[in-house]
Amino acid sequence: MSELDRPEWAIRLEFERTKRGWGKWDMARQLFAASGIMNPETNRVKALGRSISRWEAGEHCPRDWAVAIAELFGIDHDDLFPVSAEPADQEPTRARVGTVTPTPTPELGDDVIRRELLQDTAALGVGAAMAPVLTALTQAWQASEPKLAGATVSQGMIDDWEDAAYVHAERARRHPPVAMLSALAAEFADMAPHLAASQPGKVQADLAHAAAPHAMLIAGKLVDLGDRRESRRWWRRTRALSDQSGDPLLGSWVRSREALYRRGDPSDELPEVLAVAQEARRLAGDRPSAPRVSALAAEAQTLALMGRHGQAIATFKHAERAFEALPESRSIPAGGDVRGLWFDQSLIYSLAGDVRRATESQDVLMRRADQMTRIEVGLHRATLDAHEDPEAIERAIQIIDQIPAQARRTRYLTAARMTLSVAPDKNRKLPAAKELRALTAGI
Repeated sequence: MSELDRPEWAIRLEFERTKRGWGKWDMARQLFAASGIMNPETNRVKALGRSISRWEAGEHCPRDWAVAIAELFGIDHDDLFPVSAEPADQEPTRARVGTVTPTPTPELGDDVIRRELLQDTAALGVGAAMAPVLTALTQAWQASEPKLAGATVSQGMIDDWEDAAYVHAERARRHPPVAMLSALAAEFADMAPHLAASQPGKVQADLAHAAAPHAMLIAGKLVDLGDRRESRRWWRRTRALSDQSGDPLLGSWVRSREALYRRGDPSDELPEVLAVAQEARRLAGDRPSAPRVSALAAEAQTLALMGRHGQAIATFKHAERAFEALPESRSIPAGGDVRGLWFDQSLIYSLAGDVRRATESQDVLMRRADQMTRIEVGLHRATLDAHEDPEAIERAIQIIDQIPAQARRTRYLTAARMTLSVAPDKNRKLPAAKELRALTAGI
């Protein structure tokens, strides 16, 4: 592609990168850090660097990285990647941007192609036909890999599982929990025999490092499905694996994710959840890092749900300062979440009844939100209004009613019930309040 043919967004990407003095590997590391991957393997940095070269050449658009790049540069997504014209019978998608039709080939290698096929076939209901083929391909690839000395795995297998955690986290927000669990179960089943086997010390630690994020995603999806017993088992496994890895930042990260999932489970004890968030904060230490920001945010959210609004706001302000101290990156990890602290601000200040701060964050989020965020922010707005407006409970009911029954995640129902927690006593006795309790009784 000639310079004249390059789309505007590709030229802008190169300009924004070079004005910050970053090489392509520097930008790759910034993107990994913004997604919660603090020490990526060199081969992964190089692979993403090659993808950045292709993006800047206009060969294809960033696809799953587009939102993260916009956050990293501090530019509105739609300004950086304007949506192209779509045929009248199709809905616009963010995967189609600029003047280039994105390639369907994932950017992290053949292992990712295999994973995407597995998830896509599961989603389409034809996974049973394809799964044996994909399993055979995986087994053949693993058998061809030279094993590390004294180990049952190769370095390539460990790197592949590290990459897989990121791939699954990126898709966890878009794919149904059942489909995600199917893919994650296949992945963890691959790792399980090697985790149980005797491995050299460093291999065991690296293997645990790769497995911990998978266990965390499994636990989170089980929370989404309301399976509390199984989720507790997998949270314990997640913590154990992160401890075996010897990486305190990973330990902090998975514990903050645990707290954020569990604080949305009404059957959980919030003081226990708070203890998990505080342990995440301890493991993160005092140096600026994405896990430290995430731990502080999880602690602040939990305090807000406990009604300890002064402490929640004070802790959130610590999170804001830690966020501002992050080197270059303007995002924090949240299982592929690139909403920064706006979401945390929305929840915390909605519960506290601070209209200005809550509305500020909600306006930002709604301009660039995916469907999942729109639902939750809509329920945050209902919570903010419910401090005074009795009709806010009715609006929460309307939002839940619009979600298909099979897609009503635990987090949506819990967010809807927040309206009742802040409503005046007289409004909690209204017929709408009774209806909302019945609607969310399954959580």
